[in-house]
Amino acid sequence: MMRKRKGDARIQLVSCGVPRKKRHVSNSTGNQEATTSSTATLDTPSVNSTPPKACPQGASTFMDEFRPHLEELQDTLLSLEFCDGVGEICSCGAYPAIYRCMDCFLPHVLCADCTLLVFCRCLPKIPDRVQLIKSSLFPATTNLPATALTLTLLNEMHVHGLCSKKSTHDYHDSLQRLTNAVFLDLLPKRARECGRSLRIYRHLAARRRSGQVHGIDELLPHRRANSLAIYCVACPEPFFNVAPEVLMKASEDERHKYTKFLSIDGNHRLQRKNKNDDPDDVAINEGNAYFVDSKAFRAYLDVAEKKKNDDDSERSTCTHLRASRLQKVAKFKNAAVSGVISVQCARHGLYQAQGSVDMEKGETYARADYALMNALADAQFQRWLMLLYDIWCHYIIHLLTRTSRYFGPHVPIIERLRGAIPKMHVKNHVSSCQARWTPNYIRSTGETCGELIETSWAEHNQTAGATKEQNDGHRHDTLDDNFGFWNWKKNTNIVRSSVKSYKACCQELARREEKFEQLSKQYKEYIADWEAMGNEPRQENGTWVSPFMPRFQNGAPPTQKSAYEALVKRAEELLEVVGCDSLGDVQYINEGLNLEQEQCRIRALAKKKEPKDETLVAARLSLHKKVKPWLSRQVDMFPGLRDDLPPYDPTLPEHIELCLPSAYPDDKHRPRSMDDFAKIEFSLREGQCYDALHKLRLAIQTFNHNLKFKQQFVHGQSPNTRSQSFLQTLSSDKVHAQEKYRRAYQALLNLGLSPSDESLQPLLDNQLWSKDYSKEAALGDSKLEEPWYWYTGLSVGATKEEKDIWTIEVAGVRWCRDYEGLKRCREEKGLKEVEMLRTYISYKRYAEIWTLLASKSWSTRGTSCYGYKQAAMYASLKADTFENIELWYPIEIATQARDHVSP
Repeated sequence: MMRKRKGDARIQLVSCGVPRKKRHVSNSTGNQEATTSSTATLDTPSVNSTPPKACPQGASTFMDEFRPHLEELQDTLLSLEFCDGVGEICSCGAYPAIYRCMDCFLPHVLCADCTLLVFCRCLPKIPDRVQLIKSSLFPATTNLPATALTLTLLNEMHVHGLCSKKSTHDYHDSLQRLTNAVFLDLLPKRARECGRSLRIYRHLAARRRSGQVHGIDELLPHRRANSLAIYCVACPEPFFNVAPEVLMKASEDERHKYTKFLSIDGNHRLQRKNKNDDPDDVAINEGNAYFVDSKAFRAYLDVAEKKKNDDDSERSTCTHLRASRLQKVAKFKNAAVSGVISVQCARHGLYQAQGSVDMEKGETYARADYALMNALADAQFQRWLMLLYDIWCHYIIHLLTRTSRYFGPHVPIIERLRGAIPKMHVKNHVSSCQARWTPNYIRSTGETCGELIETSWAEHNQTAGATKEQNDGHRHDTLDDNFGFWNWKKNTNIVRSSVKSYKACCQELARREEKFEQLSKQYKEYIADWEAMGNEPRQENGTWVSPFMPRFQNGAPPTQKSAYEALVKRAEELLEVVGCDSLGDVQYINEGLNLEQEQCRIRALAKKKEPKDETLVAARLSLHKKVKPWLSRQVDMFPGLRDDLPPYDPTLPEHIELCLPSAYPDDKHRPRSMDDFAKIEFSLREGQCYDALHKLRLAIQTFNHNLKFKQQFVHGQSPNTRSQSFLQTLSSDKVHAQEKYRRAYQALLNLGLSPSDESLQPLLDNQLWSKDYSKEAALGDSKLEEPWYWYTGLSVGATKEEKDIWTIEVAGVRWCRDYEGLKRCREEKGLKEVEMLRTYISYKRYAEIWTLLASKSWSTRGTSCYGYKQAAMYASLKADTFENIELWYPIEIATQARDHVSP
């Protein structure tokens, strides 16, 4: 870095914290001099006639100073790409001179008396900022610069920030410690100058690399103008890596090969603090990279978020996981921006151009819509589109209505948009959602999981420590830069990762084909019936059914309600046929079981309340009014209990023994008048068991989901305390379901259930868990067997015929799932092959485009040199891709790559 000392104009150079030899730049006709060092003193910016700013010393002031000179700075930087004398004979006379140091601004070393760096005042006058850049120094200001950073320092600061997520402030501190690790107070603080210079440097680098400086939009008119985004080289892009006529001629069986897969998700870690900032600081990229244009976005929100839509209840009614309650706990109390919603390509995880927006109080549909519509702005030529979203089941309901209301031109695009729920998230949805939106069961999706976007958040969350403190515009520029770096890494590594996954896919396909062939041979007489069912989910009597989920029409796990309804129906039939009235018996036992549940609830309440508590007293009074008439009928129902009925205390109705048939475990001691009632209770208790297991499974899924949410998004003592209390409530839900099951299970044992029965088993304390399907599969998950109740399905007491039917139905579900899995794997193989071909074509097109751009007549020869350098880089990537295609892919893919002719 360079600084201007007070009282003179000497400049001392420091690069990456290590003092360097000082070098003479030029003679000066004036008396102005300068020196470089790791410190700097800024000149006062010149006064202009612009309106006063809210923050006169804010970042926007310095950014506005740079904006008029961006093109000039860019041209000067590009001029460094060319050096006079390249290719001539070296001064040694032996070899051509083709190398030079990118850091030194003069090739020779000078003595101490010749180390002055001064600005040239010869005519025509060259601006100081241009002189500095030509000397490989970047000015911290454009008017009377007194601080400069070497281009090597800026580049290293840039790369370190991208790779290690180190903030500019931390990098500046490391330079200070390299300069003087003891007396830090003696060193000037220049972190702000580093941050401002780096911000401009990143923007200029993005414009060069995107081709905007060279006018790349002329050769890619199908893309949005002025885009700084890095596009996926493997995804289908009409007019670039796939010809429109090829896309339109593709059959439905090839839909998976030409579908543009997208995923959308919100990240609550990338927040921005609610603090004083510079409201005039807007992003330099402003709507040309990955974030949308802020002004247009705000104008849209003023309309969309004020108008109540049909689906403004942003809580999904599907998952029943109560995440919204925990979000209320978190509240994002001190965040002006509560996170980011982004759109990526679901296959390769690249952020989409203008596909990111800020959240304020949660992941609202209005914001998700805006991110999606901007990401689809140049998708009018895409024939097939698919979106994976973790709340797709609820998001899709009014999507077309919202699109027609706010994004009219996008209606044709949304009409051909398919959707699904990512594979991990769908496990936390109800069965009807799993039947309709699981990617495994949707045609032409390959093995697209939809969860890649989650992996990118893990890396970008590391930037949150710096971005949450930045102004709005600075934060967007920083995240744009990090998203672009993520995309570039994905693109340059896509060949290696694709080859690895392609080989694994071929092996998996062979395994699935062998497994499916064996299963088909085992059940070959049923295959015709299973195929006739089709593979599309459908509604029957208001319920979604699918061949991939068991229906158990002849052996379904009953609930207490369904068992009661079946018994009532049977009693009505007996009354009609033989005049036997057992309807009252069924109703009586069912009431007894409900009273037993009420007793348990009040006993739990009594442990938390004082005896005179109004809630407890009212609950006991209500129970007393129900128990008393029920007990008065007991002697009439069970004459044999006349002498054995226990005393009744109306003040403690929750402790009265109800004397149901299950209260007598030994048949010998059970009154014979209870035999018919015991059969009724057995059926109702069986349903009660399955009720409890269903609630237990739901409680476990709810707890897992909210525990993960708390760990990721809830911070601070007060929110943590409240959320911990909420989690304790969820944990108690598991225990209550377990207790309900144990009571019903013990009653069934007393009524004659065999202890060796496999459908209903003892429920132990260490069995209240499941795998968390909202996370990626952990090492060893496939070998970890969940507790028995996650697989129970066959009704207790089923006949042999019913068990056979149940077994065939389960086998049918397995066969349908395996068949769809086989088809998805075949699609995946074909999809990976055509993706590799598109990657090759993309690299080839980029090499050709950059060659054309470089061959134009440019005022700065460095502009052409940079273009040829980019062309050579893409040519190398193209050659590497073709080598891998020839080595690992079918010969027809290599032939298509070799024969491809660019339009």
